[in-house]
Amino acid sequence: MNFQFTNPVWLWLALPALAWTVWFFRKSDAQISGWRRGASLFIRLVVVLLVLLALGGLQWLKPLEGMNVFFLLDRSDSVPTAQQESSREFVNQTAATKDLRDKAGVVVFGTDAAVEFLPNPAVQVQKIQAVVPTERTDIAAAIRLATAAFPENGQRRLVLATDGNENIGDAMSALLAARPLGVTLDVLPLGVSRANDVAVQRLAMPSALKKGQTFDVKIFATADRPGPAKLRLYRSDQLLGEQEVELTAGKNLLSFPQTLNDPGFYNYEVQIEAPGDRIPQNNQASGFAFVRGEPRTLIVTSDPQGEKALDEALRASKLETRVVPVSGFPASLAEMQSFDSIFLCNVSAGDLGLDRMRLLESAVRDFGVGLVAIGGDQAFAAGGYRNTPLEAALPVDMELNSKKVLPKGALALVVHATEFPDGNQWARETAYAALDALGPLDEMGIVFWDGSDRWLFDLQPVGNKKELGRQIMGMNPGDMPSFMNVMKMAHDGLKKSTANIKHMVVFSDGDPAAPTQAQVDAIIADRITISTVMIGGHVQPDAMMWMADKGGGRFYDVRQPSDLPQIFVKEAAVILKSAIFEEPFKPQVAAASELTRGMGGDFPTLYGYVCTSPKTRAETPLLTEKGDPLLAHWQFGLGRSVAFTSDAKAKWAKDWIAWDRYRQFWSQIAQWSLRRVDNADFTTDVTIDRGEAVVAVEAIDNDGNYRNFLNLQTTVVSPKGEKQLVRLEQTGPGRYEARFPTKEIGAYMMNVAELKDGKVRASQALGASVNYSPEFASTEPNLNLLRRLAEAGGGKILDPSVDNPFKLGRTKTFQPEDWWEQCLKLAILLFVLDVAIRRILLDREELKRGWVKIRSKLPFGGPVRQPVGDPAMDALRQRRDAVRARNQAKATEGSPVISMPKPSADDFTRLTTRVSSDKPADTAASSTDQPAANPTDPKKPAPGSESTTSRLLDAKRRANRDKK
Repeated sequence: MNFQFTNPVWLWLALPALAWTVWFFRKSDAQISGWRRGASLFIRLVVVLLVLLALGGLQWLKPLEGMNVFFLLDRSDSVPTAQQESSREFVNQTAATKDLRDKAGVVVFGTDAAVEFLPNPAVQVQKIQAVVPTERTDIAAAIRLATAAFPENGQRRLVLATDGNENIGDAMSALLAARPLGVTLDVLPLGVSRANDVAVQRLAMPSALKKGQTFDVKIFATADRPGPAKLRLYRSDQLLGEQEVELTAGKNLLSFPQTLNDPGFYNYEVQIEAPGDRIPQNNQASGFAFVRGEPRTLIVTSDPQGEKALDEALRASKLETRVVPVSGFPASLAEMQSFDSIFLCNVSAGDLGLDRMRLLESAVRDFGVGLVAIGGDQAFAAGGYRNTPLEAALPVDMELNSKKVLPKGALALVVHATEFPDGNQWARETAYAALDALGPLDEMGIVFWDGSDRWLFDLQPVGNKKELGRQIMGMNPGDMPSFMNVMKMAHDGLKKSTANIKHMVVFSDGDPAAPTQAQVDAIIADRITISTVMIGGHVQPDAMMWMADKGGGRFYDVRQPSDLPQIFVKEAAVILKSAIFEEPFKPQVAAASELTRGMGGDFPTLYGYVCTSPKTRAETPLLTEKGDPLLAHWQFGLGRSVAFTSDAKAKWAKDWIAWDRYRQFWSQIAQWSLRRVDNADFTTDVTIDRGEAVVAVEAIDNDGNYRNFLNLQTTVVSPKGEKQLVRLEQTGPGRYEARFPTKEIGAYMMNVAELKDGKVRASQALGASVNYSPEFASTEPNLNLLRRLAEAGGGKILDPSVDNPFKLGRTKTFQPEDWWEQCLKLAILLFVLDVAIRRILLDREELKRGWVKIRSKLPFGGPVRQPVGDPAMDALRQRRDAVRARNQAKATEGSPVISMPKPSADDFTRLTTRVSSDKPADTAASSTDQPAANPTDPKKPAPGSESTTSRLLDAKRRANRDKK
């Protein structure tokens, strides 16, 4: 048998510990017999040895058979689809010929890694189901994931099918970390060489400019061979010009001078076309520049015509404004940087979308852009702001305190399984988004079909969102045949509700049979509105459009599942209209503020507002007559945020528009919200390579001296609005650097801030763009890396037509089993036995009697033999019985009786010794104290007539006297 120790250092103590045990035992003065002494020494030595083996972590290496093979399949953009399929077929072919004891698993990877199949004896990959991003190649992530997913038993082997063009992570480091765990790696090369490639590496320009400043737009391009190319340059989606250029083999630098006279945000894009180039993805790049000027404000509104009064008021205060509909809201954080303040006028959260709300939150918090939210019937709680990034940036809360009683709404969802990938998961997420948008007093219920029409949960207040959300995440709707019964159930539930606003949303792909005209009329008669959401529809949407049109709701024909959550937020906002108060009221002054300075205390009447609650740190200079916030403001990160819960147009503020201080009021709000952070005078540069960006800052004062030991940090916002904070470390005189990963395609915005005494002293906004996936930067496989991985992994480059990874390099493996616990248990038992041998005295007769008792209790002990009696006593009894038998026979015949012979002295000695030992001490003593019998006593029987008992008693008395 094979053994090993997890902590073998304890074995060095074995000989000293055993020697000390022997020495200590020899010095002991315990008085015990020789066999007990030897047994105790032996047991002690065994106990000490067992304890040392337990401390050393004794393990038995159990031999095992079988191999575990993980196939790592590259699904990134740089591997052609045909080769991805061939690697999948290679898995099926090799797995079909493996031994039954072997197991196969599959991991797919791109930007991330995912397990397609865990190792199991039967693997047949018909189609790759796991979805991973394909814009990057992270071999290291696949190696780490597969190593962690290996079973504990059997040989471990990785088969890596890739082109080797890793652009994120470090595959060699991951492999070296896996090797000590018994993992080997073989390589199946993929990929093709792509000749005649032309690529744009970078578009460079200054990020911050002054009006009228001339600068160069620099284009860095590479070409595999010299040749002509056509170059196009765009600015803010407008073509500036087209030019024929001659490229040389290798790197090329092209430069175009530009001058920008107007302040604002400018987006530049370059495109190159070359004959024979088969990879168009890497033929374009983009960059952006900011021209600073007078403060600019952006007004985003659902009604551009209705906000003319506000636009004129801001222009009259010398602010440059731009009015756009919701569709014109900036789609990137870079575009938002060209404005110093953004006004949202009656805009719902569903119209903005989650991504743009995240970017807006970051623009205010991380870049100092001002935000002013103005109310209306689609704003604040009525617009679904609850639990959104927009609510986080505002100084008011959409959750109302318990003292405010508002009319409640009721929402019933009719959910039908749709025929598109992950349809049920999207149904769960959309239902959860609607739940999250509702207030605690609002009601919600879900009806669906999973073999029968039923409620997932009845229409009820959504106060316990956690429990309802748990039920939603376990929902699995089926393909219902008809809308009629489920809509009837939803209708009955809404009809019983006491809510003021009742709304039904039907989510389906349009397959089920439509309800009847009478059923829809009955729903409408009970003042219930109906909206329909058709996703992935493969039938005519006529029925879904008809239900929405008749029901007074909206119809959505959705082609992108990612749009669903915001649609349901927008539909949930229908029942949130109960948060609107449309009654005339006079604003009440609650506190002095910069925003209302010079306004006096008499404000015109307003005719409506949206009910909200103030946040703890917010200031609320104006309140409604019911004590709700009308005007609130606060500092949010680097920016400032304002909320005005009434509107700024003729619907609720018609008296305000005619007010002589209307312009002053909005001008002061706009001026207070403008960006305040001073621009830092830094020279900055951003480079991106292999999925990582490097920010380099040079800090020099006005006299040309280096500024050292500055506290600099940069806030990085990804194209999806995700934020990370990175500290810049000083790497030289006046030079600071920071690094961060860039996994996503698009523009990364950075705000380099100088901190002093815990406050931002100055900042500088800049950005960098990841123009295309680096998967298209390499034109051929990285065979050098693949060879090095195979060598370091103890494997080889596989030939798919010959090599089978299940047949190569098979070795016997062992599974360690811990024995230290058994050693410790045995040591405890032997220690108890050692104590028993030394402390408990048992003679041979007692051991025999004990053994007899034990055997009598055992079912397999056999018949118990009676203990052997005293031989002398047995002889006397036999002699007595024989004499009695003869005397009885003589008496019967009339012959003289023969007296019993006198026992010998040895018989008496043995008998008296036994009797005295069996008789109690006090009895024996009392008998010896009696006076001796008088031989002449007339009562004493004659010698011839003495019985055997009398003679025995006399012999006993004499023996006791002799002993005394």
